[in-house]
Amino acid sequence: MSYLKLNMLLRAAITLTISLVALIAVYKTWIFYTKSPWTRDAYFAADIVSVSPDVSGLINDVYVHDNQMVKEGDILYSVDASRYTQALKQAQSTSAYYAAIMAEKRHEFARREKLGTSILSREALDKALSEALSSEYHWAKSVAVKNLAKIDLERTLIRAPADGWITNLNIYKGEYIHRGKKGVTLVKKCSFYVIAYLEETKFDAIMPGAEALITPLGSAVTLSGVVDSYAAGVTTINLGADTKGISEVNSNLEWVRLAQRIPIRIRLNKDPGNTFPAGTTATVVFNENKGLQPGYSLSLTSFLKRLHEFG
Repeated sequence: MSYLKLNMLLRAAITLTISLVALIAVYKTWIFYTKSPWTRDAYFAADIVSVSPDVSGLINDVYVHDNQMVKEGDILYSVDASRYTQALKQAQSTSAYYAAIMAEKRHEFARREKLGTSILSREALDKALSEALSSEYHWAKSVAVKNLAKIDLERTLIRAPADGWITNLNIYKGEYIHRGKKGVTLVKKCSFYVIAYLEETKFDAIMPGAEALITPLGSAVTLSGVVDSYAAGVTTINLGADTKGISEVNSNLEWVRLAQRIPIRIRLNKDPGNTFPAGTTATVVFNENKGLQPGYSLSLTSFLKRLHEFG
């Protein structure tokens, strides 16, 4: 009899222990999954430079290919310089002409000023001075035009403004390109960062300087970063105004309220280069297990973080 009771008590204790462990595990998993500050709505970003020409003309040649790494100052493509070369020559000739006129008028005014009003009238002296000043004005204006023509000629060679990668190259030799039109897109080197959209219900503990672990989608690699800043505002459906300036308030209040997501900018501790291109997605965990270091991890925590990628 005592053996049967002991066996029943042992079974009950084992059942209760297993149930308790399961409940604790489920609770911890639920807390980790729903309450910890993490988001799978994140992506890599970088500074994107649209390299546009400052002059218009036919594309003479393209010196780069798609996805090529370039250095600051490298020539990307060139615009036909024939018209701008002739414009510079014309501006130089005009400047030389007005320089000669200015020298002549200055000499004439100096000669008349030396003669003085005893021989010449005040009106003649004033006229000579006016003509000298006018010639100086025309000469200075021609010099400015010459300098602008020189700048235009120099800018027929379009150079890389920074180190980076050419992406989505779609210009070709023989095309006509207008001033200011997008020509080449450059992803700047050492400018990669992460934008994470965190729900407002998990936002209160996030401050600039907080640590973050970034796991690119489908990768076992984790990167470390620091919260750099977060947006000061996001748009909502009630922010609009009608033609009179009165706020437009949505009269329908949904039963299920979805938490607003706040954009958070994360500065990476180590620049990954273009290993994870701008636009690729990632999962971000904030202040989670400070002892966990970036790298490769096959722990249960890593497994749970991978579950984040699938919602």
